[in-house]
Amino acid sequence: MPDKADILLTLGEPADRRNWPDYPATYGLGADDIPRLIEILRDESLHNADDDSTEVWGPLHAWRALGQLGAAEAIEPLIGQFGFLSEDDWALAEVDRVFAMIGPAAIEPLAVYLGESQHSEYARIMAVDALARIAMAHPEERERVLAIFRDYMKRPDHEAKVLNGALMGRLIDLHAVELIDDIRRLFGMGIVDIFYAGDLEEVEMELGFRETRDTPQPSLADMFRDDSEDTALYHRLEEYLLDYGGDHTISSASELHGFFAAIGCAPEMIPPSLWMPAIWGGEDDMPEWDSKEELEAFLRDIQIFHNTVMDELGSGDFQPLLQERKDEKGEWTFFAEPWSGGFVRGISLWGPMSQTIETQLAEAMAPIALFITEEGRRAQASMDAEQIEQFKYEIGPAISQLFEQFVKQPLAAGKTYVRETPKVGRNDPCPCGSGKKYKRCCLH
Repeated sequence: MPDKADILLTLGEPADRRNWPDYPATYGLGADDIPRLIEILRDESLHNADDDSTEVWGPLHAWRALGQLGAAEAIEPLIGQFGFLSEDDWALAEVDRVFAMIGPAAIEPLAVYLGESQHSEYARIMAVDALARIAMAHPEERERVLAIFRDYMKRPDHEAKVLNGALMGRLIDLHAVELIDDIRRLFGMGIVDIFYAGDLEEVEMELGFRETRDTPQPSLADMFRDDSEDTALYHRLEEYLLDYGGDHTISSASELHGFFAAIGCAPEMIPPSLWMPAIWGGEDDMPEWDSKEELEAFLRDIQIFHNTVMDELGSGDFQPLLQERKDEKGEWTFFAEPWSGGFVRGISLWGPMSQTIETQLAEAMAPIALFITEEGRRAQASMDAEQIEQFKYEIGPAISQLFEQFVKQPLAAGKTYVRETPKVGRNDPCPCGSGKKYKRCCLH
């Protein structure tokens, strides 16, 4: 007889990220079902199931149900999955909420995990997020959680700048004004990634210790003046490209955005085995990574970025990610050159094109050509600022139209892609070289 909890293996992808169903009431789950729910949570075959299956969503439904049941028995098993779950967007968004439901019993195990430097930064960030969420859901535990964060900051991991930056964001959420001296000390060590919560002056402003800045914002923050998770992603990718790239490597998030826009608009699918080397300049320019962890972190971030651009294209209201910086007059303006250059680099992977495709592409490229050709640069000399800005605004609609013509309409009509490269099987090693299966890496 099937276990009652096995109904979760048939539910599939949730329709609503925010509003969870009441699993105990809806499916009759209770304390007796907790052992089976933990089995589902830990089952690697479910995590690695086909992306189109309902079973692959079983662990997600299990952790939600365990949270709603307040299952303290699930604390250690769930923490034990952090290394794996830190690569799962759904887990990153939901697991802290599960711990808040389970409550204060999870505080000590999470504190122990945070203090263990052998875990990856992103796994430890899950512990930070869970602790902060518990403190917010259980205000009586706030001081206890802040004491854990204070203890960490007294003996911080100097190599975990991203973790330290994420911690600053959670301290702002908790309005941890009593930890300001510890916060200042951590920033003074130069070991905080400022793209999670800003630099020290911004944190001080968020906590009410100052009203205005004394210094200009850091240069990269100037380029992307948005303290969102997207900004942190842009920064991390640019760091990878700078550290591991060469003269022919894509060098900015803006250029990479244009590159992926071209990949996404291609009439025939361009697999990662082709576009991944092109990011670096070619097969001969592919980097040798310092560690497996660095490679995996880059692959995770590049996949997120690629999927984000594809989602933007599919929305029908695409906008290029243009760099914002000061011009020669010291005024803020958006520069279209890096994005346009990345788009052209992506177009170079399209291969031979029919006359019809060439004509349609040329029409879409009209506003882009102003920023990448000598003729366009000469034309700019006779334009005023308003005319140039208008060309920038025309890029987004032109790319949306290109995606509609080459991707959306053919798919709706049931046309198939013609591949000039061998198809990579879902269970084959990923062509990017990560060592993972294709379905768990660049296909994701």
